[in-house]
Order: sequence, then structure tokens, then C-alpha cells
Amino acid sequence: MSGFMSAHRAIIEAGPGVIRRICCSADANADLDTEILDAALAGVDDPVALVGERPVAVDSLWRAALRSLACARQGALIVHPSWWSSSRVGVVTAGAKGLSGGVLVRPRSWLLAHASKADREVIVVEIAERLVAIVGTEIVAIPRTKEPRHLAMEIVRVIDEMCSDATAVVLVDAAAAIPGGSVLATLIARAVRDSGQSVMEIDEPRLSRVAVSAQSTLTEVGETQPAAPPGPSRIWKLRGLAAAAVVLVAAVPVAVGVGHPSVAPATGVPTTFLVEGRVALAVPANWTVQRVLAGPGSARVQVTSPTDAEAALHVTQSPVAPDETLSATAERLRRAIGSEHDGVFVDFNPSGFSAGRPAVTYREVRANHQVRWTVIVDGPVRISVGCQSRPGAGDAIRTVCEQAVRSAHAIG
Repeated sequence: MSGFMSAHRAIIEAGPGVIRRICCSADANADLDTEILDAALAGVDDPVALVGERPVAVDSLWRAALRSLACARQGALIVHPSWWSSSRVGVVTAGAKGLSGGVLVRPRSWLLAHASKADREVIVVEIAERLVAIVGTEIVAIPRTKEPRHLAMEIVRVIDEMCSDATAVVLVDAAAAIPGGSVLATLIARAVRDSGQSVMEIDEPRLSRVAVSAQSTLTEVGETQPAAPPGPSRIWKLRGLAAAAVVLVAAVPVAVGVGHPSVAPATGVPTTFLVEGRVALAVPANWTVQRVLAGPGSARVQVTSPTDAEAALHVTQSPVAPDETLSATAERLRRAIGSEHDGVFVDFNPSGFSAGRPAVTYREVRANHQVRWTVIVDGPVRISVGCQSRPGAGDAIRTVCEQAVRSAHAIG
């Protein structure tokens, strides 16, 4: 028999920070293979991950991880961070298709909203390792780059802008696996309360109770059902990704291939935030986005001008050790560049600056264009932004390039 007919369904938390079952006692997760669970989550943006030095397809890791957590023939609800990109949600949804009993895949905010019994507006604040997402009719993400008290005040300002109802309730969610999450949650809750809004902190015991209470609301399904994609009223915004010199309050970041145009005041250029894997950055809203897997250079995302095929941005990313320094990155790049033909990569500067940021910079020379590369290290990610233009026409892309470099930031 298909569907959620059992009295109990597994409710699985797929990120942030951990994959586990949250509808049961801690003992339900005691005998799980944490190596597989950790590898699946860490590799969600990649096709292959290492498990004990052995390469394993990430889609098979997610199948194994979810199978180990689900209850046989009883169905499951899988909740993921609300700010995750569609590609990440797709990985989770694909991994859940082999489960029996019917599966629902929903954003975390959908589950947390059950904590509020009142029929009123709900704002959910989700704390992740590198950002805080405020989820209402839109999703606003703020990177955790500020001192916690200042960050809490900024979050309250965003909440005040989002709330259309003075009686709205704010749910502050601090996943246990997120470093510093509980401390930040307390600061945010206090700041929200001081602003006059109702607030509720979702700690581990309350999350478990919410998971239990949500059981009665799960509808019968016969197959894996992901949440509906965001509509016009459900849009992404990222705040404060760059230094204060650029204000992107109106810029709307979205997954690759989808754009919601707006105007960045500093440049007057219609922009959108491209969110790809572990990186987000501002790009022109009306430029074409595609993944490039062939040809010279690394696999990358290319964002191309609609009026000039030789004007483009290139974005690559790769994981690095948490203690990776810019000088270590420079040395690796120097060795890689040294193996190429003379004259292809020139003007190498291991300690340069680009758009006000310390970076490794160099220029790639091709027959029909040149690419000025900026390489930065942000936490566990090395981000490379290439600004392509026709020879001698670098000024034509300068503003777009500086905006992309200035806003490039690791997320999640």
C-alpha cells in the first residue's frame, strides 16, 4: 500500500551541518554510519565525494544516507535548509526516490512554522554556519561576517522590513550542529523581543516536539514529492555580501539560469545574485548563464553579455582547507600556470588587489579575447572570477567585473 498510512513517519533533517532523524530519540541515530552521512552532506554540490579515501558518487551516498534513516514502508518527510539552491534540493529529492511508503521533501521553514499555533504571519530565521536566512514571503540571506550583536541588529532591521503584520511571530532556529548557533539565536531572539515582536526560539527539544506535532498534518502521497518551486512572491535576496562600498539591498540572487532584475544603486546596472554551489555573487540580470565543461580551462559557470559574445564573466570554485592562505593559493596557481605555454598566462601577481580585496591576479590571453582573473579565498572555498573582454576593451566590462569580485562570497 502506498502513501503515509502508518502512524509514524521518519522526519529527516538534511542539513544544515548534519543529516539525522529528528522525530525520535537520539538513540535513533546512534548506530548510523556517520562517515556516509557526513560525506553526503559535504559533497552535495559535487558529483563525487571521498569516503575513506575511496571516491563514491554523491547521489549513491544520499540514497544510502536516507535509506539508513527512513522507517521501512512508513514513509518520510525530509526537510532541507530553506535557502538551499534548487540543485541541492534536487540531489536530496533524487536520493529519496528509492524510499518506500511515500516521501515529502520540504524546506525547513515549512516544518518550523508548525511551532506557531496561531493563524498569523510567521517569519523564520534559520542560522547556518556561514549565513543567516530570514524566510517570509521572500528569503533574505545575511552572511555571518559581523560581530554577533551587530549581526542580530541587522537581522531585526530586515525582519521589520519584511513583516506586514504587527502580530507576526518570529521563529529563531539554531540547528545544534552549527557552531555558535545557539548563542547567536539567543542574541537574535532578544533583539527581536526588544523591537516589540513576538519571538520563539527553536532549540533541540522544541524541534523534536514540532516534528512530532507535524505528523498529523502530513498528507498521503504515493511517490517522492518535492516542494513547489518558488513563485514571484518567494524570492531570494542576499544582504551585505560585500564591503559597505556597495549596497545590494535591491539585488535579488537566484539559482543559476533564473533572474529577477533589480538595480544596484552603486552602478545602475540591473543585477541578480548568481548562487552556484558554495558561492554567490552579483552578475548582470539580463546576461546569459551557462555551465562550461569543455574547452580550455577549468569547468566553470559563464555569464555572457547579450550584446557581445566576447564580454563575459567566468566563475570557478574549489574547496580548500579551512586554514588555506592566499600565499598558499598563489603558489599552487604559480605552479599550474608554469606548466602552460608561454604567453597564455601573464601579469601574475601573488599579492594583488581587485575591487578592494586582497587577491591573486593574472591575465589569460586568447586569440579573440583576454580574461583578467581574480582569485580569492573565503573560508573553505577558493573563488576565481574571470572578466573576459576583447583585446584592449577591458573598460567595457570593468564595472560588471568589479561588482562580481566585490560581492563574491562563500555560502553554506
